[in-house]
Amino acid sequence: LKNLEKPLEVSKIDTAAGVLMPLYDADTNVIYLCGKGDGNIRTCEFEDKKPYFHRLGDGFRSTTALKGVCLVPKRGLDIMKCESARLLKVTNESGIQPLSFTVPRKSDAFQTDIFPNTASSEPAHTCEEWRNGSSKGPELESLNPNKRGGAQNGGKKKLLSVGTLSASLKKADARIKYLEGRLDASGISYDKK
Repeated sequence: LKNLEKPLEVSKIDTAAGVLMPLYDADTNVIYLCGKGDGNIRTCEFEDKKPYFHRLGDGFRSTTALKGVCLVPKRGLDIMKCESARLLKVTNESGIQPLSFTVPRKSDAFQTDIFPNTASSEPAHTCEEWRNGSSKGPELESLNPNKRGGAQNGGKKKLLSVGTLSASLKKADARIKYLEGRLDASGISYDKK
């Protein structure tokens, strides 16, 4: 994949003239081929040896054309229902339409073959490391519900009382008012909502 001098594979997808927007899931090596102005989303699996691409069924078929599309991070999927991907499809008529891709499984246990460790929300390196040229891969986390919420994620979420939240909000409002005053004093414009 690093040698871009010649294509690995050339295949005709369809006859549409729209811009192709490929989305790649690095965890499962699945490519979602979406075309601007096209309603269909084709799926194929990438492999680093011939024949390289394997079509995965019909993908998603629709007559509603898309304007844009993106992948939802794995942490936002319904793992226990084997939802392997969720795409957000932007259309003219329907606004944003979520599209769920699931792998049919009979077991209700966690599926390690579909959900390997994935990129976490934690940064891989500090700002200073990045500015000095660091190129570490992302920090990984397990999607297994039995392993999530442990020490790596701070355990269970602590619920706060209304009084505590009100006090925090009052403190934040005071800080915002102070910072806006500093911006005004410095002659810096900002969005005053």
